[in-house]
This record gives sequence, C-alpha cells and structure tokens, in this order.
Amino acid sequence: MNQLFFKNILIFSALAIGDIVFVNRLSLGTFIAPYIYHFFILQLPVRTSRYTVIMLGFLTGLFYDLIYNTGGAHAAAACFIAMLRIIVLPAFISVEDKDNNISPGIYTLGQGSFLFYAFILTLVHHIIFFNLEIFKISSIPLTLLKASLSSIFSVLLIYLLSLLFYRKKRK
Repeated sequence: MNQLFFKNILIFSALAIGDIVFVNRLSLGTFIAPYIYHFFILQLPVRTSRYTVIMLGFLTGLFYDLIYNTGGAHAAAACFIAMLRIIVLPAFISVEDKDNNISPGIYTLGQGSFLFYAFILTLVHHIIFFNLEIFKISSIPLTLLKASLSSIFSVLLIYLLSLLFYRKKRK
C-alpha cells in the first residue's frame, strides 16, 4: 500500500510540474489550451474507493485553482470526472482486471480502449472547465470548439506520457 501511495504522489508531482512548467507555456492559439493533470485521476487503480477518487479529484482541481486563480473551475471539472470515472470505467475493464487492481493505461486497457476512455473523460473535463471559465451562454459554440480541440491535444499528450512512463509488463 505504501508503494502505491508513493507511486501516486510521484505521478501527481510529475504531472503538476509538467503541466505548470511545460504544457501551460505552450502557445497553440486561442482554441487549444491543453491540461494533463486529470491523467492522475484517470490512472488511479480500479479498486480505489469511490470516495477516495472523488476526494483526490477535488484536491487535484483545488491545487490547480490555487495556482491559476480560477475560482473553483478546476475543482468542479476534476471532481465531476472523478465521479464520471466510477460510471465509465467498468465498461473498459473485466472482472479479472478489477481483481488484479490494474491502473487504467495503454498496456492494461489496450491502446484503442485507453484512448477512448481518456478522450471521453478529457472532453467532459474540458467542457465543464471552459464553460465555467468563460460562463457566457453566447460563447457556448466557441467553448465547445475550444474544449474539443484542447481535448484532442490533451489526449495526445497523455498518450505520449503513457508511452514514456509506463512500461509493458513482462509475463
């Protein structure tokens, strides 16, 4: 349990540093604003209790709200995808995966399933976050465009991070 705890602390720290120092500084135009911190929530082991997942989602979002002064938008979006993860994840895992307490990733879910899983939750995160950030009914079409383009780029970054930091387990 301690090893898993420290692994998750390390993953969160690496994502936070990467997101704040590198990803946030990418200048990709008006409609692409990627975020990768929610990957921490996506990759939590499947048997992590729902309350723990939701609390970690809230704390992760709160951390970013404090850094970017976004008034709770990150916390709301991260908390919502933490709750949605509980509903969506069973569609991507088997009973054996749940028994083995896997962490959802490229090598555990397969590339296609992982990308679909990550894209669904990333898109929902970005839609909620950008709508709360802009908070104008007249801006909904532009917000959806920004959320869609940002989600594609965010999932691409998450995919690359997964390839870099997770190794295929030998049998």
